[in-house]
Amino acid sequence: MRSILDNWAHFIKIGDDASFSEVYNQIADDLFAYGLSLGFQRENCKDAIQDVFIKIYLSRKSLSHIHNITPYIFRSFKNRLIDFSRIDKYSDSINSFDDNFVLEVTVLDNIIDNETAIILKEKVDRLLKNITPNQREAVYLKYVTGLQHKEIAEILNINEESARKLLYRAMDKLRKMASDEELSKKTALLAVLQVLIKMI
Repeated sequence: MRSILDNWAHFIKIGDDASFSEVYNQIADDLFAYGLSLGFQRENCKDAIQDVFIKIYLSRKSLSHIHNITPYIFRSFKNRLIDFSRIDKYSDSINSFDDNFVLEVTVLDNIIDNETAIILKEKVDRLLKNITPNQREAVYLKYVTGLQHKEIAEILNINEESARKLLYRAMDKLRKMASDEELSKKTALLAVLQVLIKMI
């Protein structure tokens, strides 16, 4: 299977519908989970994904300057969700988006028993609540979605060095708090980074 970058390049070059579909298939689930994490409703996330891909399809000829499509799509998707929140101020408010990047922790039951799982989940929930929404968003983009610092910077509209610092500070704070919570570094990293993370 070709990478998203190869599919994007093929779509841009000749307008190949199969390559466009592959780009969609390779990123749609990540976008949906990201939108839910931003606090938006499922239907708005689905609509925003459709809107972004329709716009990309129709604007293909004007997008040849975009070489790394992933941050472009994430940023477009996030902007479209913000547009929705402005239109419908009663369902997905822009204020809740700004203040609440949500990471809900779930536990891999086949690794640890239920009682331990509940305790670990509560501890990791406390850890995640003690970092800023921007830090939670950066952690999500890096460790759940697997984006690089440069891509995270583009999505968050900050420079790459700021993205690195944001992630470093988040992880440093999580490590320090993990030791305060009497979680081993290994357990904390397993819990936070390997993602015992489930979107709402």
